[in-house]
Amino acid sequence: MAGTEDTFVFQMPKQFGTATPQQTITQLQDLVNSKWENIILDLSETAMIDSSGIGVLVFMYKELTAKSKALVLRKPQRDIYNVLIETGIDRLFDMEMSSGVRKANAELGELETALNVTEEMAGNVCILSLSGVMNYPAGSMYFKKNMFLALSESKRILLDFKELAFFDSLSIGSILRLSRLLTDNGGSLRICNANQVIKGIFESLGIDSIVPFFDTREEALSDWE
Repeated sequence: MAGTEDTFVFQMPKQFGTATPQQTITQLQDLVNSKWENIILDLSETAMIDSSGIGVLVFMYKELTAKSKALVLRKPQRDIYNVLIETGIDRLFDMEMSSGVRKANAELGELETALNVTEEMAGNVCILSLSGVMNYPAGSMYFKKNMFLALSESKRILLDFKELAFFDSLSIGSILRLSRLLTDNGGSLRICNANQVIKGIFESLGIDSIVPFFDTREEALSDWE
């Protein structure tokens, strides 16, 4: 870790995601409220990132942008860079590349293709697997479309967040609306496989007391038995 009067450089771990020590995640989240105006995350030695790691990046982007602070990703390796492109969030960040600086060209609400939803049935339970980034308003609208299709299939819906990197708090209304529709029609909603960033959002708003969370898909399905 290094820095100047208004810039702080954080050396990212080799593996960034679910297996990353909580102390490291806490340090990154604490940077949001630090004195530094510019945060640089050095990814030059990072070889792997998963949905939890992407979730932390989007969380930091959103919080720092709201404070008019800057977040820069430094020298992401090719595999990391490709993952960011695949999820669509590469456009959010200024990136220091070997060839020069690539400037951000989008805001979170503009990433219309950042969310993907797939549907499958497990007995009488409709499982919606979400991947990418649940942004507002584009992601919320896409989710609601799939939500109403799922309601025609089953009164029991499980949202699998295993591959979901980030959930914008402004999209919470979509989840509450789905839960209310199901309850009014004798059904119910469950959520499983949420990473720590998403869990934190739901817990801070008290939504976890309304919609049950489970660590695995199997635990969520067995809760209906």
